Amino acid sequence: MDTTDCSSFLLEDIALSCELHQRDKRIRVKNLDLMPGPIAVNLEEKLFTKKPSASTVADQKDESTEDNKSAAKPEGSKLLSLNKKIDLIPEKVSFNMSKLDLKFLPKDHGLSINNEIGSISVRLMKSQPQNDLGVAPTHLWLETDVTDIHLLMDGSTSVLEVVKIATVVSANIPTQSTEPIRAEVNIKISGGQCNLIISRIKPLILMKSAKKKPLVLHESSQQDKVPKEKLALALVLTFSVPELSVVLYSLDDIPLFHCCLLSTHFSASKLVNQGPELHAKLGELKFLVAVKHQQLINESISGTLLHISRSTLDLEQKEAGKDSGVDHAKSALSANISGIGMHFCFYYLELLCTTAMSYKGFLKSIRPPKKRPVHETSQKSTKNAKGAQLVKISVEQCSILYVGDMRLEDMSVADPKRVNFGSQGGRVMITDDANGGPRMAYVNSTRFPDNKNVNFSTSLEINRFGVCLNKEKHSMQVELGRSRLTHKEYQFDDNPAEEVTLFDAQKAKFVKRSGGQNDNAVCSLINVTDIVVRYEPDPCLELLEVGTRLKSVLHRLKLQNSATEVKDETAHMDTLTKKDPTDNSQQEKAQKKRESVIAIDVESLKISGELADGVEAMVHVGSIFSENAKIGVLIEGVAIIFCDAQLFKSSRMQISRIPISVSDSLPDKKFQSATTCDWVIQLRDAYICLPFRLQLRAIDDAVEDTLRAFKLISAAKTSVLFPEKKPSSSSSSKKSKSKSTVFRYIRLIVRDLTAEIEEEPLQGWLDEHMTLMKNVFNESIVRLDLLDQLESAKNKDSPKAKLDGSASENSNDSPDVYVDAPGMQSLEKLREEIHIQAFKSYYQACQKLSVSEGSGSCSSGFQSGFKMSKQRASVMSICAKDVDVSLSKIDGGEGMISFVKSVDPVCAKNDIPFSRLYGSNFTLKAKSLSAYIRDYTFPLFSGTSAKCDGRLVLAQQATCFQPQVRQDVYVGKWWRVNLLRSATGYTPPMKTYADIPLSFTEGEVSFGVDYEPVFADISYAFTCALRRANLAKRWYFERPEPPRRERSLPWWDDMRNYIHGKFSLCLAETMWHLPAATSPYEKLDQLLITTGYIEIRYVDGYVSLSSKCLKVYITSLESLAKKCTLEPPPHTTIPFLETPSFFMDIAIEWGCDSGNPMDHYIFTLPVEGKPRDKVLDPFRSTSLSLKWSFSLKPSTAEPMESKQKTQASSNDSPTLNVGAHDLVWLSKWWNLFFLPPHKLRLFSRFPRFGVPRFIRSGNLPLDRVMTEQCIRFDATLLQINNIPLQADDPAKGLTLHFTKLRLEISSSRGKQIFTFDCKREPLDLVYMGIDMHLLKVFINNTPEQTSSKDAQVESKSLHTKVADDPACEKSKTKTRSTEKSRDDGFFLYSDYFTIRKQAPKADAARLSAWQEDGRKKSEVTSFKSEFDGGDESDDAQSGSDEEGFNVVVADNCQRVFVHGLKVLWSLENRAAILSWVGGLTQAFQPPKPSPSRQYTQRKILEKKQAIKEAEMSNDGAPNSSPLASQSSDPLQQTKSSDPASSIGSSKLEPTSTSETATKPSNSSDSEDEGTRLFMVNIVQPQFNLHSEEANVSILPPCFFGSSY
Repeated sequence: MDTTDCSSFLLEDIALSCELHQRDKRIRVKNLDLMPGPIAVNLEEKLFTKKPSASTVADQKDESTEDNKSAAKPEGSKLLSLNKKIDLIPEKVSFNMSKLDLKFLPKDHGLSINNEIGSISVRLMKSQPQNDLGVAPTHLWLETDVTDIHLLMDGSTSVLEVVKIATVVSANIPTQSTEPIRAEVNIKISGGQCNLIISRIKPLILMKSAKKKPLVLHESSQQDKVPKEKLALALVLTFSVPELSVVLYSLDDIPLFHCCLLSTHFSASKLVNQGPELHAKLGELKFLVAVKHQQLINESISGTLLHISRSTLDLEQKEAGKDSGVDHAKSALSANISGIGMHFCFYYLELLCTTAMSYKGFLKSIRPPKKRPVHETSQKSTKNAKGAQLVKISVEQCSILYVGDMRLEDMSVADPKRVNFGSQGGRVMITDDANGGPRMAYVNSTRFPDNKNVNFSTSLEINRFGVCLNKEKHSMQVELGRSRLTHKEYQFDDNPAEEVTLFDAQKAKFVKRSGGQNDNAVCSLINVTDIVVRYEPDPCLELLEVGTRLKSVLHRLKLQNSATEVKDETAHMDTLTKKDPTDNSQQEKAQKKRESVIAIDVESLKISGELADGVEAMVHVGSIFSENAKIGVLIEGVAIIFCDAQLFKSSRMQISRIPISVSDSLPDKKFQSATTCDWVIQLRDAYICLPFRLQLRAIDDAVEDTLRAFKLISAAKTSVLFPEKKPSSSSSSKKSKSKSTVFRYIRLIVRDLTAEIEEEPLQGWLDEHMTLMKNVFNESIVRLDLLDQLESAKNKDSPKAKLDGSASENSNDSPDVYVDAPGMQSLEKLREEIHIQAFKSYYQACQKLSVSEGSGSCSSGFQSGFKMSKQRASVMSICAKDVDVSLSKIDGGEGMISFVKSVDPVCAKNDIPFSRLYGSNFTLKAKSLSAYIRDYTFPLFSGTSAKCDGRLVLAQQATCFQPQVRQDVYVGKWWRVNLLRSATGYTPPMKTYADIPLSFTEGEVSFGVDYEPVFADISYAFTCALRRANLAKRWYFERPEPPRRERSLPWWDDMRNYIHGKFSLCLAETMWHLPAATSPYEKLDQLLITTGYIEIRYVDGYVSLSSKCLKVYITSLESLAKKCTLEPPPHTTIPFLETPSFFMDIAIEWGCDSGNPMDHYIFTLPVEGKPRDKVLDPFRSTSLSLKWSFSLKPSTAEPMESKQKTQASSNDSPTLNVGAHDLVWLSKWWNLFFLPPHKLRLFSRFPRFGVPRFIRSGNLPLDRVMTEQCIRFDATLLQINNIPLQADDPAKGLTLHFTKLRLEISSSRGKQIFTFDCKREPLDLVYMGIDMHLLKVFINNTPEQTSSKDAQVESKSLHTKVADDPACEKSKTKTRSTEKSRDDGFFLYSDYFTIRKQAPKADAARLSAWQEDGRKKSEVTSFKSEFDGGDESDDAQSGSDEEGFNVVVADNCQRVFVHGLKVLWSLENRAAILSWVGGLTQAFQPPKPSPSRQYTQRKILEKKQAIKEAEMSNDGAPNSSPLASQSSDPLQQTKSSDPASSIGSSKLEPTSTSETATKPSNSSDSEDEGTRLFMVNIVQPQFNLHSEEANVSILPPCFFGSSY
């Protein structure tokens, strides 16, 4: 030994006793007892160092040769040598040592390691029994007791402290090699404690790492290696620890955590030909925090960080071999835990993170990274992959509790805004406000001044948690029982804490395995039952603050450890960078090859949340199923609810994803192949509802403001708690997220689609039950009337026979009343039974109604008690069958902008910039599409086989940066955000640009005056949905409305501002129902229009309609028969109007203060730089001009002569079949439509139940805005047939035929320039023009024969006109041809008949332009080839301007011009005309006033008469007779109240009387005397008087006229 070695060994005393005996000729020790005294040992490092010698290599060689020799020994030699060694052991050995002190002095470390053991006791017993064969195994029994162990002791603490370690070993060593060695080991440790003090362990680790082991080279080859003989061993090990504690110290020797394990038992066994087995039972495990910070730890949290109640652990391994049937070793580990509880606070989390980061740095400092070649890592991974293992973990109950607080402090954060100026500036970030300072948002808390923190707790409870991991099959299975995440928020006062369940699931299962061909696919299954998810802003903000604080702590720790780890990390990264290229490329290839398949099975999913203050949303899903979520998902029972009102519902929905292939030529193929895909959405049924008074816009605004405020709060929290975080990361993440997915094609298929507007419960219930009561009580009223008649008859005539007779007569009408004789039952009792029966029938009718569930918007309150039926639950509903909608991307980068410019010339002219654009091409197909109003008889619109292939773009105009205002937004209960937002009225709206060609096979339309109140309800529903409102419930306050700079636009201006493009509607067949009653349930009394092919087109400012085969049917005869209780005579249905072709054009011209009504871009452009003072007023309409054009035309384009020949035998020309009763019905229908009852037309102005009256907008009504209305009616080959009621009516067959008929009417307010506040004159008739070509009136008794003869006569007269040129010759030839032809039925003929009237206030320029436009649009009729020689024009035929035919003077005089008039007056014609005129007078006579009106008029007359008599008596004038006053007043009243009748009579006088017409001198006199009212000019008249005995012809002069 070296003299410098200070090692020492101190032993005070020792006692040794043994017993010797002779056996097998040898002296052996039988009993050995050794009792040493206290021992003190001091060791140094030099004692354990070995000096190198020259004999090392020789020894190694000798050892190798000895090993080879020993390997060459036969089997069982190793067991034999073991038995020989055991024989040398005494039978009993006893060792007892009182104390052991062991000190270790490392060299050059300046420290001493003290270890102390209180006592060591060892007892060994050996027994070798003899059996009959003489060979028996040797039994060994060993018992050791070690007490008071202190390792690495320094003062009162030690690294390891053990009170006692007791070990019992029992072993049986066989004598034959076929039997195994059997051993049982029992270890028991009492009172163990381990103190992980790094300052004491670190020198040992450094000392061990400082030693360098010599490298020994073995030159032996693989052939020399021979497997060694192994002894068969059957081992059973038992290990128990009643109590074990571990204390973890920091690097500064401060105790941090204390782990306590109670009642631990391990049992392990290793049998022959079997793998090892391990079974452990663990008692309570507590992981405590040694140091408590009283200010940060809540009283509800104890120092227990982790608590595991009871657990068991089983480990089983099967060895590889033929007997086990496995190729390699398999191990199975299963752990069963009864309960796990974890309790955290932020101090605990910070302490754990700090400890983990410090230990991580410590381990890296003492163990630098090792450089390993690549092939070693690959070999390791393959070896680990071969060993298959099975791990099962089962937890009965697991709970995680976090207790923390949220700081309530005022903060400020930057609030920049992104603005898109479109083509006039692009995207710009605004960071400054209007004052030049930074744009900031202020986050303030709503707490009281004394409260600075909000305490909360979040707990997660899981029942029956299980994990199964199978490495051999590459599968993992996770099962969860009832899982619940709750959040508690403690109040500042003594109120109980508010608890919210954030997540709740009954059962969950996750399975992941490898499958498919070559195990390239990773299959996963997610199965969850009864999920409930709840979102609230306060818990999210509180947990977000915890995460932000934790990130800040981790970032700070990384910065602290970065200085010490820079060198090691750089060296390590250098090695990794050398390895990465090959490894990463292989991993990327492997990941690309491996596909992932995710199967989903979810039952009953409910997601709810408070999206804003007063906005509750919930999504309910019945089930979600998918075999591969990347391909498609099947969803059943979907419902979307906002504010307790259901908006959307579907029983079955399937979403499919179709990836598309990208060509190799595309530069971004790699990106598009990963993100671009097509989507197909299929729904069995879809129900969309607009709930009653649900304010959708207010919900959208509240959610948008709350989301923005939430982001500002999180940003403010991040800036305060984590100031080191770079704000640029958010922008980069947004850029990356914006390119995540690309939608190329979306297809939506819905089998049954229903969209409806919910009815007001009170109104719907009242309407429905009033109808039921009306039907029931009308019957009871009839029964009571009959009973009253019976009672009155009984009082008048008491004989019983009359009563019996009346009862028998009325038995058929009312069998329920007259069942018994009146003598047996009193009349009062019958009356009571009638009332009871009426109530019962009403009750039964109510029970038959199927009650609607409703949307839930009126689930509480007064209206919740009114339950409507399913038929009456909606104001308006839209139903569609087999809907197929396809949306595709508009090609081209500027495709949407170019489309907008194509449909909007103003945009193309001014190059309007846009800030946002959304659009797509779409294709629509539907089997049927219907729109219904309530439960009315006819649908509002119904069409079949709908098709549409169009384009739709939503665009928002770019504007300059809007003025900003401050707004307070409340988020949750604790935060108020004062942020900047754009001022109201400066943001352009989203406009619609569309090209929609829609077509149907069959269509049905209905409209009536009773629909107007419903349209008011529909308008009110959209008004409620689109108006601004304050929905706050928690922080409700009256927000002052911003001052209104301008009035809002009326709906017609909104329509021409928002909607632009081309719209067309085509239908193969249509049916139009126009009811003639105020009841929407009327089925019979209606005006019915049927058409063939019809096409309706609309562009900005123009509407056109063209139709074929239009027929109009009226129910005048049916309504007359219904009122008179008569049956109508059987006859074929004759249309009121029938025309082969019908055209209608509407030109709409608006006027506004800007002078350009088509320029709807009313907001300022970005280049202007500042907002406009007035935005809406320049665009507000101040005038409206409607120009209507109606045209009836024949079907073919044949020459006029052929048409006239066949017009009576076919319906190829427009035909009007009308009678006096039809005119009566039409007048009532017209008055009903255009002058309906006051409450129907003005329903929207009446107050609603529970709705306060609001201030009206102040806009002009549409009838005041309208300044001009022009109507033009053209008819070619029009025939009017008189259809009287009586079959023997003389006017039957009276026919009026027009080759061409034109009616022009213009109404205007004058020539003034209209402004919003100007005075407007009434809309009066300013021009009227009627043109009739070839007017012919005749009586058609035999339609086929007379029509053909009349056509021949007309053709002959036309040929005679062509033969002679002079005007007088024309009249002579016409007279001769008429005389030659039979004049049966002929009454009147005229070549040209015009009526003109023009008021002085008419705008002549606009009027002439409108007339010229009508001439250009109308077809050019060749009259000159028919009744002229071809040299004269149409105007010349009707008369020249010099003669005064077409001269129109604005003097309000009605001028009548007649050319070529022929009249045949006979007895038959007289009877027919008188009958026809009499029917017309009866039809147009004013209706008789009602009795109440007559009574009122009589009372008014009496009051007036009394007043006059009183005045006359006071003045002393003679009293007039009452009869004279009564007769004079009604005359004056009729004259003043009925000016139209007087005008009509004056109109008939010049045409009917010939005396005034023969006096042309009176015309000049009348002009001098007064205003001219009428002027009649007739050219070439001819009057024929025909009787049975004489035929007189009167030929007046060629021209005559009269004026009045």
